[in-house]
Amino acid sequence: MTDRRVVRTNQALRAAFRKLAQQYRFREITVAQLTAEANINRKTFYLHFDSIDDLADSFTAEIADQLLELLLREPANHAPLNHPGVWFDRLSAFFEEAPTFYTFILTSDDYSFLSRRVKYRVAAGLAADFQKDYQLSALDAKIGVNFLIDSTLTLFRLYITKQLGDLSSAEFRQRMVTLNLAGMRGFLALAGGK
Repeated sequence: MTDRRVVRTNQALRAAFRKLAQQYRFREITVAQLTAEANINRKTFYLHFDSIDDLADSFTAEIADQLLELLLREPANHAPLNHPGVWFDRLSAFFEEAPTFYTFILTSDDYSFLSRRVKYRVAAGLAADFQKDYQLSALDAKIGVNFLIDSTLTLFRLYITKQLGDLSSAEFRQRMVTLNLAGMRGFLALAGGK
């Protein structure tokens, strides 16, 4: 059983980081600012996290775990070629329902390094399934999964930040599904997968 004080302190530190991240660039945030915002002392911060980067990484792990859960969910789990559009639909729902801070992390230029960490974690979590589902080598599964995750999340970032203009959701979906299908079919033909 977890001590309620530990839980409250973690929640306070995470809330402080969420607030400060939306006001400052990552490297501008200090432990002093975090502890003042969370109303705890510096020593307590270090009992919970090794660094501000460690605190930030707790968010990337949380976001990646939620994305993996969505992408691996049945039906149409991790075989996007067999169920075109299922990943788009699930990620679209994620962005509609996710806490604002998750969307901030995945779309902010200043915090793009955290977005990349999320992408790497999600890709790593899907690679074994891709290897099995498409009969690929471990290397080709890693390449294929990274292509899909990176391109999909990058395009969502562009869409959410209005960098794709007035593209409707349906038009965006069609383009993304078409690009991902064409890219993966070409790659699978090259890699000898099915």
